[in-house]
Amino acid sequence: MSTNSNTASKCMYCGNSPVNHTMEYISESASVYTLPLSRAIDFCVRPFFFNIVHTLGSGFIELFRVLGLLYFSDDSTKACSQRSAVIWQEATKRGIKMQQMIVSKKPAEQYRAYINNRWCHFSSIPLPFSANKRAYIWMDSKAEVKKLLLQHKVVVPKGGAVRTQKQAEEIFARIRKPVIVKPESGTRGRHSLTNLSTLDDLRHGFKVAQQLCCSVIVEEHLFGSVYRGTYVGGEVVGVLRGDPPRITGDGVSTIRQLIEKKNREKPQGVTDVVVRSAITEFLSRQSFTIKTVLPKGQTIDLIEKIGLSYGGDSAEEFHLAHPKLLLELKKAGDILNVPVIGFDFISEDITKDPDTIRWGIIEANSMPFIDLHHFPRIGTPINVAAKVWDLWGKEIPASIA
Repeated sequence: MSTNSNTASKCMYCGNSPVNHTMEYISESASVYTLPLSRAIDFCVRPFFFNIVHTLGSGFIELFRVLGLLYFSDDSTKACSQRSAVIWQEATKRGIKMQQMIVSKKPAEQYRAYINNRWCHFSSIPLPFSANKRAYIWMDSKAEVKKLLLQHKVVVPKGGAVRTQKQAEEIFARIRKPVIVKPESGTRGRHSLTNLSTLDDLRHGFKVAQQLCCSVIVEEHLFGSVYRGTYVGGEVVGVLRGDPPRITGDGVSTIRQLIEKKNREKPQGVTDVVVRSAITEFLSRQSFTIKTVLPKGQTIDLIEKIGLSYGGDSAEEFHLAHPKLLLELKKAGDILNVPVIGFDFISEDITKDPDTIRWGIIEANSMPFIDLHHFPRIGTPINVAAKVWDLWGKEIPASIA
């Protein structure tokens, strides 16, 4: 485990979302160790408990406000994430007063909205007082979600959670190669390595993943694009395709030359691909170097990370998704039974019957980046923020709805 506080800023495995490794390890490992307690709370607690917690939390926030330790701002331009920004924009359109918490003069990813004559405090995504929130306590555990979905015969890649290298090797021996290794708890694909085909690759991936969490997932590598299926209020409302940067060989150019050509011809909004150690390591696992000449017509990924900021792509493809796939995602959402979920899944082709291809749900996100559906590079944007506010239904008076 890394103890250098500056490591995150230089870490090729964190990508564009660096974190302090030590603090992340402590936080994510704690969530794993307390998972049995979280599941027990989920089993025992009833929805009114969350209203009590919200009321107590609101009381403390008000006390700190009175003491001058924090205040609330009406400046929507200071929203800490694009996800919160789209929520705020939709609230404004509906006449809902929304404010942001400012602590020590710094904007926080904490907000409040005035609904039905009371303040609702929330982190980025507002959920109705009456909504069931129990699974949010534990659903960021990739292993726990995988286990639950398997019990209900929802497709997930084969594999499991381990805490030792020996356990990782045992799973590696019995599942299809290549494999993916990633922290059991964590977000944004940090320290997740894909396309691991050898024992040496596995051991390296295990060490990298365990820098951020004591427990590591080892599972089959599914091929295809990574998709975000967003579930709101019992329905799948968007399916966004995310791709890593890719190149296609012409039989003459080296990988470096193909990257340079890709950068010259990239669409607006896509970041240049910069050849760094993360890319050279990823290529080496495919037996390539930047000097390799790719055969004509062969397409390869350049890195595990997806999205425009890595030189990849995004497209809203809800309209292309096979009806049976949407039903499978809805089934997964209904099993977890909370208002808003982001499911990450991999599929060879979302237009085909999922029973006829390899695909699988790889994780569920309790705080999904709904703004991805608002700003795809390709495709028709979907206003998921509006669907989130629609959850409030009768809790928003007609006078301000």
